[in-house]
Amino acid sequence: MSAPLRIPSFCTQCRSRCGCTALVEDGRLTGLEPAPDHPSGAKLCPKGRAAPELVHHPDRLTRPLRRTSPKGVTPARWEPISWEAALDEIAGQMARIRATHGAEQVAFSATTPSGTHLSDCIAWIERLIRAFGSPNTIYSTEICNWHKDYATRFTYGWDIGTPDFATAETILLWGHNPAATWLARSTEIQKALRRGAKLIVVDPRPTLYSRRATHWLRVRPGSDQILALGLVHLLLETGSFDRAFAAAWTNGPLLVRRDSGRFLRESDLRDGGSAAILFAAAPDGSLLRYDSAAGAWLDAPPKEDSLFAEIGVRTREGPAACSSALTLLRETAAACPAERVTRETGVAEADLRAVAALLGNGTPLAYYAWNGIGQSVTATQTDRALSILYGLTGCYGRAGGNVPGAAVACNDISGRELISEAQKAKALGLRERPLGPPAQGWVTARDVYRAVLERDPYPVRMLVSFGGNLLSNQPDTARAIAAFKALEFHVHSDFFLNATADYADIVLPAATSWEREGLRPGFDASLEGLRRVQLRPAAVAPQGEARSDTDIALGLAERLGLSAAMFGGDADAGHAHLLEPSGVSLEQLRTAPEGVVVDSAVALEPYRESGFPTPSKRLEIYSEALLEAGYPPLPSLEEDEEALTEDYPLRLGCAKTVAYCHSQGRNLPALRRLAPDPVLEMAPETAEAHGLAAGDWVEIRTPAGRFAARAALSKGLAAECVFAQHGWLEAAPQGGVSSNFNSAVASARADPVSGSLPLRSVACALGKL
Repeated sequence: MSAPLRIPSFCTQCRSRCGCTALVEDGRLTGLEPAPDHPSGAKLCPKGRAAPELVHHPDRLTRPLRRTSPKGVTPARWEPISWEAALDEIAGQMARIRATHGAEQVAFSATTPSGTHLSDCIAWIERLIRAFGSPNTIYSTEICNWHKDYATRFTYGWDIGTPDFATAETILLWGHNPAATWLARSTEIQKALRRGAKLIVVDPRPTLYSRRATHWLRVRPGSDQILALGLVHLLLETGSFDRAFAAAWTNGPLLVRRDSGRFLRESDLRDGGSAAILFAAAPDGSLLRYDSAAGAWLDAPPKEDSLFAEIGVRTREGPAACSSALTLLRETAAACPAERVTRETGVAEADLRAVAALLGNGTPLAYYAWNGIGQSVTATQTDRALSILYGLTGCYGRAGGNVPGAAVACNDISGRELISEAQKAKALGLRERPLGPPAQGWVTARDVYRAVLERDPYPVRMLVSFGGNLLSNQPDTARAIAAFKALEFHVHSDFFLNATADYADIVLPAATSWEREGLRPGFDASLEGLRRVQLRPAAVAPQGEARSDTDIALGLAERLGLSAAMFGGDADAGHAHLLEPSGVSLEQLRTAPEGVVVDSAVALEPYRESGFPTPSKRLEIYSEALLEAGYPPLPSLEEDEEALTEDYPLRLGCAKTVAYCHSQGRNLPALRRLAPDPVLEMAPETAEAHGLAAGDWVEIRTPAGRFAARAALSKGLAAECVFAQHGWLEAAPQGGVSSNFNSAVASARADPVSGSLPLRSVACALGKL
């Protein structure tokens, strides 16, 4: 037998993008091996090792299908059709609705590029959607990446950045477990721990990193904002924050009018004064002018002893009391003294003070936060509290901290410029959440369901879905089914038939990432990895008639008359445009499939060039943008937790497992052997109190519904908390109860800025099945 072909590659089956070598024999993918020389290639998780089972699964969709049974009949019945017939019919329906009713009445759904093969194709899909003119894409971003990528911009102007674990002396993981979700990052953290970095973990679960942490803050689910503000309070109370950075690079010294909540402006003081000129106070009470448009002080900049100014100012309307933004933050954080934080979060005061001392010691600190704080009804303000806490350390943008930006200069090909302002203004939910995901065209599933079923604020008649399984990855399962039945036309592209595809009119067979090229400019496990550009070659031919999602988007664009907006229907032309600023060509990448390392690097302290990309050009402790939209400009406390009662005495959350990413992989034998059933983690004392033993099937009840899982005992988990896994749809062997976590989560309570849902803190009760 000849040796297998060895093809340099990288895996797209989760956020990690692990570098690897694909092994191919006789046209079949037979295995993956780690690629140690790749910046994210030290290890492979079970999902990566199971790639051959995915590619060659006997149940793969290999031909386009048209449903022949009535909607609601499950499983649906299908007949094969040609690609030409399928794309003609889909494009015809899209064109009809756009011409008769408007492009906004066609909604789209795209699965997460963070955790699926869609990562190589998402820019093309978004370009098609925007060229078509629809502002409505279900992206699930509000319960995934939006807070770390967009809510952080209310503070930094940039996203959370890439943690420089290579030189960090302290690492903070808040609601993020990279051992289960980001193997390449986990490897970088382990390197840092081996060289002596300290680790702080904020998580209610006893994860791998909780057990290895210098300090583990076992926070009660739903109380993260109180904890973050409590730490802010301690830094300000002790003066152990970076005072020089706060004075030079935050808007903390700027004066805020107590009467209006707005910054004091030159236009407040005299006729003809500039609204762009803001003020800080000198120690003698004089005003120091700051040009927010230029990001420059017109007088001497404020000193550290001016950070907590409070003065009266005579305005054109009369006297006004003014305080610095940092003073107002101190007042907000003072509502969370250590004793309250301990009482409401469960974190011991000694641990709280020890962590505050570590955060404020001036050494390089890198951090990451994700779903653990992003899936709550106060997610945006919790992220604000954490971002401000991190901002006070002065580490953002510095070596050993979180560094924004990219090493590879690229053009964006997602087509943001292609959709008109008039169409963007029609995004579902934009009226309620003007600063949230609808401003980017990313809408919630529940807003689409409302538009389908209630025609509010207008009907949605068609749904075009690229991957995903809305019946398992979003709450409102029954409402979703009702909406699917009411759609005029529904299209779904995927590897397999799933519960959502059962309601589609046409299903399209998508190629996996191993069956097509994939371009990646930068691997963000590390700052060094961001310098790697790689064009992954197809390892094997597409199975049957499967096509890449990029080709599906280009095929629809051609039929809709949009090819000119899609680089003439030529993916290479689009990728060449993307790469143009980098100086790297497609030809270079094809001759070096292992990737090319660019000479440039991520810029440290990029704000020194032209300030932060915020309205004030400073890291924004106080956000006028939030104030003007009707939200608190500081992360003042809001009620999050659903009250525990005698009927629902426990708090339910969800967590991820290394075996699966979302709803994928449960039909792969290797993964199913590793994790055969959905589990509910609970403390041994919780199990004993409910008459449960490890492995028992449990019914979990909430005010919104119920689901089933097997009991798994977790020593160290707080007794009032239980944690399940989302992504399961099967019924339990006993009682026929579905294992769908989302069927027991209501969507009535949501974050007012982003629309996020309380997936991490739901009141529940348990019973043995």
